Amino acid sequence: MRTIVLAGGFATRLLPITAERPKPLLPVAGKPIIDHILDSGLLPHPIIVSTNKRFAPQFESWRKMGNWDVELIVEETVSEKEKLGTIGAIAFVIDRCEIHEDVLVIGGDNLFGFGIEEFVSQYDGDTLIALHDLKDPELVKNRYGVAIVEDGAVIGFQEKPAEPRSTLASTACYIYPRGILPRFREFYSSSSPGKDAPGYFNEWGLTHLGWDIDVFVFESHWFDVGDRESYLAASRHYSGRDTWCGDSVAVTESHVEDSILLGNSLITNCDLRGCVVDADCQLTGVALRDCLVGSGTRLFGADRTPPAGTRGLHGTGGHEQ
Repeated sequence: MRTIVLAGGFATRLLPITAERPKPLLPVAGKPIIDHILDSGLLPHPIIVSTNKRFAPQFESWRKMGNWDVELIVEETVSEKEKLGTIGAIAFVIDRCEIHEDVLVIGGDNLFGFGIEEFVSQYDGDTLIALHDLKDPELVKNRYGVAIVEDGAVIGFQEKPAEPRSTLASTACYIYPRGILPRFREFYSSSSPGKDAPGYFNEWGLTHLGWDIDVFVFESHWFDVGDRESYLAASRHYSGRDTWCGDSVAVTESHVEDSILLGNSLITNCDLRGCVVDADCQLTGVALRDCLVGSGTRLFGADRTPPAGTRGLHGTGGHEQ
């Protein structure tokens, strides 16, 4: 069995934090998301990290600095409109690496509370998917793909349903048997835009090809880090703190609540709530709510004149005072 970690997205919902940094390299409690994944248990080797041409240098630096024993596979994509999508990325890796064995596939932005060995030990030769039981249908509605399960096997899927028939959210953790690997390219070649996600692929295999799909249901934590709110939630869980500060962050005469300050920044006389502030920022005399503040940003209150080169504020509801 091989492991494929998917890290080829462009994370547009987290801009500008992800303008020069791929989402799997975002720090959660001081440690990149992908490091949390690789430390989550004994992953089958070899481990392949699939990314895009734009972020390949960052992953190459990460691999060298962490001494990770991984193979980096790079798609020839540099923008959101060019990206292959999840199934396309898997098909690309299978073809490029000439894989003819079972594969464990993990999304590079997913953090979960179970050990990989526990998941792999349940694999018996049929497709296996990890499902997080959210318990409450309202938490599922219009947000997650769900699996409908009877007697430990999937009998149907719903993709972001308005009326969910299940609270079992499909996470980005799968094992696919070697015999169906050629189906990835087949499905990707015939799928319409926006319909090439794993949920659609699994549903196609279930309904049209008669696959047996087994489930691994867990209730421990799961964070699908895709936006500001989920990033903050993951940080709170892993750090055990309301607000996490990276190295060389100085906060004076300020109120900072439910935020992430990534490093080497100066926060003076500010009120920050629900914000992510990237590195090398200087914020003085401002109140921000639910914002993403890009690297190198300089923000000053109305009574101050900001210097040339101010840039990088991106968010919802942010304002200056």
